[in-house]
Amino acid sequence: MIWNKAKECMSRDELAELQGERLVKLVKYMYRNVQYYRKKMQKLGLEPGDIRGIEDLDKLPFTTQEDLIDAYPQRMFAVSGRNIVRHHTSVHRTGIGAIAGYTQRDINVWSECMARSISMADLGKKDIISIAYNYGLCPDGLGAHYGAEKVGAAVIPASDCKPAVLIALMRRLLATGIISPQPYLMRVAQEVEDKGLKNCLQLKAAICGGEHWTEEVRKKIQDRLGIKAYDIFGLNELTGLGVACECECQNGMHIQEDFFLAEILDTNTLIVLPGGRRGELICTTLQKEGIPLIRYRTMRITKINYEKCECGRTMARIDRICESTDDMLMVRGNSVFAIQIETVLLNLQNINASYVVCIRKEHHLDVVDIYIEIDSRKREMLSESEEAVKHRVADAVSNVIGLMPRVHCVSCDENQSYIENPMEKKVIIVDERKY
Repeated sequence: MIWNKAKECMSRDELAELQGERLVKLVKYMYRNVQYYRKKMQKLGLEPGDIRGIEDLDKLPFTTQEDLIDAYPQRMFAVSGRNIVRHHTSVHRTGIGAIAGYTQRDINVWSECMARSISMADLGKKDIISIAYNYGLCPDGLGAHYGAEKVGAAVIPASDCKPAVLIALMRRLLATGIISPQPYLMRVAQEVEDKGLKNCLQLKAAICGGEHWTEEVRKKIQDRLGIKAYDIFGLNELTGLGVACECECQNGMHIQEDFFLAEILDTNTLIVLPGGRRGELICTTLQKEGIPLIRYRTMRITKINYEKCECGRTMARIDRICESTDDMLMVRGNSVFAIQIETVLLNLQNINASYVVCIRKEHHLDVVDIYIEIDSRKREMLSESEEAVKHRVADAVSNVIGLMPRVHCVSCDENQSYIENPMEKKVIIVDERKY
């Protein structure tokens, strides 16, 4: 189902013309209203008249998350404070991340992006959608809520539900869709499988994002729930969820290109790469009013496919994002992405457990400790001894990181102090060398 055919299916030439017009207006708007960008452009000897279309995009400077944090508050806003109707931020272990300000028009654009995304999963006005994203400082829950209401669906706000409670709600209310972080949905799927409730649900689709996940994880979710699970991408700095989403073809996430001008950057040379090459995703917000961004470095690694999709949409697609430039770990000289460790642990057969992977320094050397949390009920159900489980975990991870980790089996109470885990993620990686 295509929500906005006029925009999502326009020709690539029409789209390029629209993007060019919006980019020219954006640069003039930001030069006039955003002190930070005006000074940055003046330093480069650039004036708004130098940007005549998307062919001039590479003349403009990059923006980083550090820029947003350092320049906040007054130097990044393009409108006065009374026109900002919403503030959101991401919360990190080291404190508050970049703060995003939204005008009412920004929220309307965000709702449109989420409406398109929900329609890509073939959900609409006849559906009942439960939303398990947080409705707090991070904006994803609200964005999903707005999008669901825009397509006319009924909404079940369920950000604080335990999996068992959400399953009961979905059974009682006959929910047909769910929008959720992938780790939480995996817990829901496991609960459904454990209790044999697959045929008791009316679910037909799930939209998952906010976390790296693999095709193997997607397959497990789909098999356990008997549905299709669609990938979605968004960042708080851009507009929350809905920047890009998968359609029914499940072959890459369509970027909402009338709102976001995307590039792929070689992180070593800072040269823009052609379609089909992997690099860092760069986004320019073509219609954002509150805190618009030019060439924002997302730190997410992917590639862009510009070919027309079988679904009929012409908007370019990005691959699933399984790596981040800030997600790379160096362990005794070996580089490894956190997703590689997560994948190998989740793919271990017959071990239903949660893991905390801690990387720390001892005597000036990197060491890795893995804490396996298996509750008492499931511990009794293990088909092998704890020592055998520990050996399997150690061998699997050592093949990825090039170092034999120390593995410990712990109870929930013992493991609790290592990490805050509000979404009950199955694998948590803590690099204690950073703190």
